Amino acid sequence: MYQKGWEGHLGMALVDAIYSKQTRYKTKRGKGLLPRLRTFQKKHASAGKDLRELAELSEQDLRLILGNGVTNGRSKASAVLEAASNLISLNVFTHQEYNHHQPDHRHAYIKVHGLGPVTHNYLGMLLGYPDTKPDVWIIRAVQRVAIAADINVVVKAELARDVLTEAHRRTALGKTVTHMDHAVWLTERERDSHQN
Repeated sequence: MYQKGWEGHLGMALVDAIYSKQTRYKTKRGKGLLPRLRTFQKKHASAGKDLRELAELSEQDLRLILGNGVTNGRSKASAVLEAASNLISLNVFTHQEYNHHQPDHRHAYIKVHGLGPVTHNYLGMLLGYPDTKPDVWIIRAVQRVAIAADINVVVKAELARDVLTEAHRRTALGKTVTHMDHAVWLTERERDSHQN
């Protein structure tokens, strides 16, 4: 069952999208990113909704709760703050001003070193925009299906996104493509945990 992300909470969606990159979301022992996100939301509720409040925090404020994660050689905390600043410069402060399909809003996010289209897709999903996040689990699932169908292709993020989007369009499995994405992601992650 897909549980909504952070609809109405642009700051939380931004933090989640960036910090979730190559991170366990939750573990059986109650660790992972999700408990840290909940702690962050409790401690910095206004920053979770308004990017101006988020931008007032320091890297250390984020690291103390969310950890010292790195993306492409830089801290995830610095990437969060730069993306927030870029959006603020476009007068995007809360979810009400944010438009996931607006090219300059997209560019404000992906021009940050260490961020890209995959986590940008996820940012939109967390805010309620139907989309897919073609991460390692989604790519593996599509690659596994291609191999089973004897299709000689190396699946990359863009192809995985296209395949999942088209599969949802044709089958209507899941309320939105986001729901289908989540189901495939959970299934593939579970498959991987049984193999290890």
